[in-house]
Amino acid sequence: MLEAQTPFEEDKPEMLYLGLDVHGKWTTVVGFDPKTGEVVEHKRVSNEAEEIGVLLGSLAGPLYGAMEVGTNSWAMYRVLRPHFAELVVVDPARVWDRRRERGAKTDRRDALRLAELLYRGELEGVWIPDERTQDLRVLVRGKVRASRWVTKACNEIGSLLRSWGYRVEASLLSGQGRKLLQEAQLPGHSRRALELWRELLETAQEIEAELEAAVKEEAKADPVCQLLGTIPQVGPLTALVVRAEVGDVRRFRTAKALASYAGLCPRVSQSGEQCHYGKLGRWGDRWLKYALVLAANRIARGAKESRLHRLYWRMCLRHNRNDAKVAVARKLVQLMWRMLRDGRCWQELESLERVQA
Repeated sequence: MLEAQTPFEEDKPEMLYLGLDVHGKWTTVVGFDPKTGEVVEHKRVSNEAEEIGVLLGSLAGPLYGAMEVGTNSWAMYRVLRPHFAELVVVDPARVWDRRRERGAKTDRRDALRLAELLYRGELEGVWIPDERTQDLRVLVRGKVRASRWVTKACNEIGSLLRSWGYRVEASLLSGQGRKLLQEAQLPGHSRRALELWRELLETAQEIEAELEAAVKEEAKADPVCQLLGTIPQVGPLTALVVRAEVGDVRRFRTAKALASYAGLCPRVSQSGEQCHYGKLGRWGDRWLKYALVLAANRIARGAKESRLHRLYWRMCLRHNRNDAKVAVARKLVQLMWRMLRDGRCWQELESLERVQA
């Protein structure tokens, strides 16, 4: 029988609440019928669409299910969704608190807990991206990762050269840097290590260049990216990251909600009349935060006058420059929300706010 803490209501219609603990190769399915209290349990069911479809089709429905976000969650969601009247995908960080839970952690317990929380209405589902949005996310995240690989390879090569007394005063991607690489004379294993790092750098640059070309092509054809591209210092990559990571902007009721989703809102500790704002937390979409902070950095360093540029220098009078850049990134994403909601380009939004002022 089901654990004692699970509530039952005899007047509930016949239905089955299922928790799905999804892994790379298999899924553990555990649930219960709230009317009879009967527990359904199937361990390590293959993630093959045919096999898991046969299992779910054999269960008396309608089926209501919950699963966690994972590396293969969107692919599995598309496989599972046709078999459920409702299927919720949840963020594990909003469900579990492992610091307080002292019991054993098993796939069965996790799946049953998801089913119980779904039955009680205590689960808040995340937004499900469509295949087009998921594909764009792969593109922009791949471009960011490739850029990081290039930077990593340059750092390793520079460290190796400095260890043998060479002064690396320019970027290794510049003409002066390439000349240094050609003239460097290293012994034995160090020479071979340098050759391998250079091969890795060249490969990473090729990958980065191909992905960057794809980003520019997608951004050029996308109406959302064209709209965001009217903002000063916002290029194709930033625009496409926002397009891919945000998806449908209408799912955010306010601009502050989007800023919070991007992880650009500070921690808040409030009690009575006291309220303290701390540093940024580690929550939020890290890819969106990364792109927005890079755009804020370009706005801060650029010479083109804009309201965001002025905001940066006003913030610098009271805070350090990193805090000022975060403030610019937060304001930028809030303005993006307004632009996407109203379908206005940057110039129209600027003119409208001047009139209202």
